[in-house]
Amino acid sequence: MNLNEIQNPEFLKTMKVGDMYILAQEIRSFLIESISKTGGHLASNLGVVELTIALHYVFNSPEDKIFFDVGHQCYTHKILTGRAAEFSRLRQFQGLSGFEKRKESEHDVWEAGHSSTSLSAAIGMAVARDAKKEYYSIVPVIGDGALSSGMALEALNQIGSEKRNIIIIFNDNNMSISKNVGALSKGFAEAIIS
Repeated sequence: MNLNEIQNPEFLKTMKVGDMYILAQEIRSFLIESISKTGGHLASNLGVVELTIALHYVFNSPEDKIFFDVGHQCYTHKILTGRAAEFSRLRQFQGLSGFEKRKESEHDVWEAGHSSTSLSAAIGMAVARDAKKEYYSIVPVIGDGALSSGMALEALNQIGSEKRNIIIIFNDNNMSISKNVGALSKGFAEAIIS
């Protein structure tokens, strides 16, 4: 498949699972080749290729709101939403942003880097959606490092209290800028081992 020809993620709806595995391999090769020239976040993006394909297969972006915390995990999302051809200018002046950028695409519904804001954004989107009596999914993807921030925990508490319909994808990849510490990190590690 020519990744540069992708316009939007609708093509995934008709793909067979075996073809999605091939697509994932092609995206990984593309990311390695592209990022080796421009720089960017490689490991975090290689780790979410299948997850991002699955999200765009199951949900209907941009009607459904899919977004990433931390935002630099969005390169596969950018490819699947028609921006592969722009990767030669990734993270360059007037080029493709290294994070989700609302002005780049209708599929980018939130802008954040390393800020642990996805769950707060999700509750805000859910309140607005419900007030307007609209029906769509809100799908923040949050990693174990981002979830340990106070802002994320406060938002999680609010989401649970209000019982809003939000689908939270917890990407427990045991990766952060530095070593994860604290009770949450230890608890997640123990839960996986069990």
